[in-house]
Formats: sequence, structure tokens, C-alpha cells
Amino acid sequence: MNFFAATGPFGTNVSTDQLVVVNLAAILVATTFNAPQKVIKWGGLIIAVVTTTCAIWCNHH
Repeated sequence: MNFFAATGPFGTNVSTDQLVVVNLAAILVATTFNAPQKVIKWGGLIIAVVTTTCAIWCNHH
């Protein structure tokens, strides 16, 4: 029984792994968004959005 499980937006259960992925995605965006090359800038943003979305809604446990 998990006493620390919380229901987040859209009925998701937030786990520690998901929070780690979201934090790593935020770090990726913060470090790549000011890059002079558009490929690095927008690539970092796209990767962060996709991994965050999958971590929250894909239920890979």
C-alpha cells in the first residue's frame, strides 16, 4: 500500500520516477534553450516534451 500516492491532473498517479523525468526535462530545456543553433534549441524542447508526456501518461513501470 502506497500512502504517498497522489492523484495529479487528469487522474494521473505521480511517482518518484515521473518526477525525476520531469526534473531532468526541465534541466534539458534550461541548458539548451539559449543555444545559438536552432536544432539544439528546439530539439531539446521537443525531447523534453515527449519524454515528460510519456513519463506521465504511458504507465511504464
